[in-house]
Amino acid sequence: MTPRQPTTNPDRNSALLLIDLQNDYCHPDGVFATAGLRLTDLTTLVARVNTLTAAARSQHRPVIWVRMEWPDDTAVGLLAERSPFLRERGLRAGTWGAELVAGLDVSPADHTVVKSRFSAFHHTTLDQLLAELDVTTLVLAGVRTDFCVESTVRDAFFRDLRAVVAEDAVAGYFADLHQHSLRLMGTVFAEVVPTAEAARRLADDGASPPDGSAPTGGTSIGASPPDGTAPTGDREEAVHHATGRSDAR
Repeated sequence: MTPRQPTTNPDRNSALLLIDLQNDYCHPDGVFATAGLRLTDLTTLVARVNTLTAAARSQHRPVIWVRMEWPDDTAVGLLAERSPFLRERGLRAGTWGAELVAGLDVSPADHTVVKSRFSAFHHTTLDQLLAELDVTTLVLAGVRTDFCVESTVRDAFFRDLRAVVAEDAVAGYFADLHQHSLRLMGTVFAEVVPTAEAARRLADDGASPPDGSAPTGGTSIGASPPDGTAPTGDREEAVHHATGRSDAR
């Protein structure tokens, strides 16, 4: 693997990477929801993802949809042992559950990467695709924050790719794990910013430098605690990372 060279304006070489926005992961009738793992606000998640796709396309930036998919039961591997509800169903090739959820702004010109493990880089064509597209920065959204999104972010860092996580356009099933994952990714692995800031970067033509103002807005939709209240916990620390600073404590 050849190390990627830094660019003077990395946002100009960016792509939008959208992780596992599939029925089985996200839809109330999907396999994960029937196993008790539910997203709290799919409608808002879809809307924020579409904000990012519109921003990316405004500057003709690549949009890449990543899907988790298995051709048969044996391909699930060790995950079938750790998550028994996936042993015989869920995310199987050719099924409704493996399809992207309705309402997403998908274009025929977009790219698709199919994976069989949490990271979008593991035994996939993503590395080759990014090299062909001359991408050095990934803007990420999707599910699950603390599994597939974080795994992909870590692998991007190991490949000297910059990562920008849209903190309110990623989601998980447990508020504490979602927030802790955002905090962890915001140490050295990625910048964690609101969707509005991620969209601004994607829509920036690179003609003028950023004004240096801090990003604003962004309400997490990761998950609700057992009592149904809005996620709190590490929110203040997550917002600290939304400024793009690194906290390597």
